[in-house]
Amino acid sequence: MTKIRSKRLSYVLGVVGGAAVLVLGAGTNAFAASGSASGTGVSASASWSWSGCCTINNISQSVSDTKGDSHAVYAFIRVYTGLNPDGDDIANLRNDQGYNSTVTRSGRYWEASSNISGVRVIACVDDAGSDTCYKGSYIDNPNT
Repeated sequence: MTKIRSKRLSYVLGVVGGAAVLVLGAGTNAFAASGSASGTGVSASASWSWSGCCTINNISQSVSDTKGDSHAVYAFIRVYTGLNPDGDDIANLRNDQGYNSTVTRSGRYWEASSNISGVRVIACVDDAGSDTCYKGSYIDNPNT
């Protein structure tokens, strides 16, 4: 009889403990995420933290020139919101240092005036005329 009660007690505590973790986890709304994009001549990556529905914190980025063609490269994050479903381009990072170089930056944030539905990293080569850009995968905001 004692064994059954202790098993039952463990099960009840496990459920209560699990529910407490879910409640606490849901209240924090801070999730880390990352994305990347690359193509001929350019490679870019970014990481950030989602903070609630409308803010991206701790943005860290890098963009690398991967082709010796005398074209600068740049990267940015496209943020899709309820007010602008086509996206706002933020955190532009340019690399003019030439082939086989990487430029990094960290510590930026961006706050939207409406829900951020998701973002994607975009990497571009600064060509004559229209630039050649490569889109990374869409990263969904887990808070919306």
